[in-house]
Amino acid sequence: MKVWVMQGSYEGELFSSVHLTQKGCAMACIADIMEFLDIDDEASMLDAIQDRQVYEAPVGEKDDIAKPIEWDQEKLKEMTSEQLWKIFAEWSEISWDRMADRSYNLDANPVEIQA
Repeated sequence: MKVWVMQGSYEGELFSSVHLTQKGCAMACIADIMEFLDIDDEASMLDAIQDRQVYEAPVGEKDDIAKPIEWDQEKLKEMTSEQLWKIFAEWSEISWDRMADRSYNLDANPVEIQA
């Protein structure tokens, strides 16, 4: 039987969870990184991505505005596991430096269990 395992560490403490579906594991990964980034509404989501993705444009050009990344758990529930992994990758990409500073690591892998 294949299960999905989310495993991570935060400041030296290990944690993990086991999920029967890939989608459930992806949802758990996104929820964990949302908690790490302290995202619980649209304003905090925009703050998190603006910190990482906006840069100063040359004089006379428009600043690059970061596109929102989905954070709402109700909307995420409607997505496929493939869509969820893309969202998780986007959040991981913009937060890697904060993750490294706090020794936060998060990963997920399929595991085969035999009886």
